[in-house]
Amino acid sequence: MAKMTESGKRDFVSQMITILQQNTTLLTDAGFDPTAKITQLDTELTAADDAEGRQIDAKAAAKIATREATQTLKTAYDDGSATVEIIAGFLGKDHPLVQELRKLRKSNGKSEKPSGDA
Repeated sequence: MAKMTESGKRDFVSQMITILQQNTTLLTDAGFDPTAKITQLDTELTAADDAEGRQIDAKAAAKIATREATQTLKTAYDDGSATVEIIAGFLGKDHPLVQELRKLRKSNGKSEKPSGDA
């Protein structure tokens, strides 16, 4: 048996509520009063819908936060990289500090882990 999708489950509960409402007299005459079950299912479906709305909002917020994190890191990296060039302008491109900074920038660009020596 295939697993029911989330939207399929919502449709099922919604249809159950409708069927119970349409057949209240029949079910009551047979000994089952569906009133409490209709209320329960309606409350649970409303809660599920509310939770899904919060989930959608959270996904949107996560996308925005990811975009912000990426952009602010890019800005910080660009500023740090520009600082290397400023230092090169003051000390000269062959100065050991400038060479070390450029090497650091280049090695981090290759996803190498820093050795931890500071």
